[in-house]
Amino acid sequence: MNKIIFLTFCLLLLSCQKDEKRTLTFRGCKIEYMNYGSGQDESDPDNFISNQWLLESAKREFALCLCDEYLKKLDAEIKNKILEIYNAEEEYFEKDYPKNIAFDTILKKRKEIFNPTILLD
Repeated sequence: MNKIIFLTFCLLLLSCQKDEKRTLTFRGCKIEYMNYGSGQDESDPDNFISNQWLLESAKREFALCLCDEYLKKLDAEIKNKILEIYNAEEEYFEKDYPKNIAFDTILKKRKEIFNPTILLD
């Protein structure tokens, strides 16, 4: 009997996950994005946007901010963070540039490379 009550309680806790605002921060950059308890934004019944898609978009916006910070002050840690985001595998955004692109090119084309816009059909 106690096992059934315990399992029921655990399932209830898992099903009660809340929507929460999460934050990406590093140096002078701070980007907030939503993480939905249901796993996706369901505000538009015709278009669901998954938490993963929102995270990828936030990381791209974060990378844009980091590029701006790097251009103000050349910093190896910021550069490494930008490259980490650039080289990360993404599920929802296509990479139009090769992995071995020069860092200067990433900075010059940052608005294209890290475009955070989510396009829906």
